[in-house]
Amino acid sequence: MELTYNDFKKRALDGELSKWEKIGFPDSYRKGIEKLIFKDIAFKLGLESNSVKRILDIGCGCSDLVNNILTFCEKFDKTLTLVDSKEMLNIIPPNLKSNNKGVELVPGKFPNTKILYENTNKLYDAIIVYSVIQYPFIEMSIYHFINKCLELLNDNGKVLIGDIPNVSTRNRFIKSKDGISFQRNNITFAKNVEIQHSDEERIDDAVVLSILQRFRNFGFETYLLPQPEGLPFANRREDILIIKR
Repeated sequence: MELTYNDFKKRALDGELSKWEKIGFPDSYRKGIEKLIFKDIAFKLGLESNSVKRILDIGCGCSDLVNNILTFCEKFDKTLTLVDSKEMLNIIPPNLKSNNKGVELVPGKFPNTKILYENTNKLYDAIIVYSVIQYPFIEMSIYHFINKCLELLNDNGKVLIGDIPNVSTRNRFIKSKDGISFQRNNITFAKNVEIQHSDEERIDDAVVLSILQRFRNFGFETYLLPQPEGLPFANRREDILIIKR
């Protein structure tokens, strides 16, 4: 089954794992690529816009991706809140956390992080949920998780639910000519990040499309977006963008 919140806490403390393995990926899938991932996130959320002042990253992890986000927010004077376990947050380079006075660290398992809801005036213009949604899908109602994200949005704010491992998309790719060639290259996960799945634990088209429809019914705009070529899962993962009107 998928890794749990407590599994990631343990991985964060494992000195034998790289920073990418700590967040559940082999080095080959993320090392040297996370600048491109952040560029895609920033484009889809419009992070460089002057209207985006407050950013929230849920499940930020400890790899170069969060380092890129911290550097960006310092450069463009954005306020940034990072949510993850204390163990993960402690690994982020201290200088990146201290250089930007607008950084807030919130240790805990979202949405059981009451501090985010204590001040109703403390809302966000952009929320990042990247390579995360598959974990609450197993442990709680995915709709509840997304709804709690949306409660934290300013008007016209955006949530990016990125890098969704949609098994239907994956299966379509595997059956394609490109997918067959891809498999022949024998690209596999390293043992220390291998995850065993059963079908009921997987996000599929039905789940993705239900998210799009459900939150449109609640008055939000929702969009299903592809990932650009060059990202590690561009051929078998996708993103959902939700905008509060």
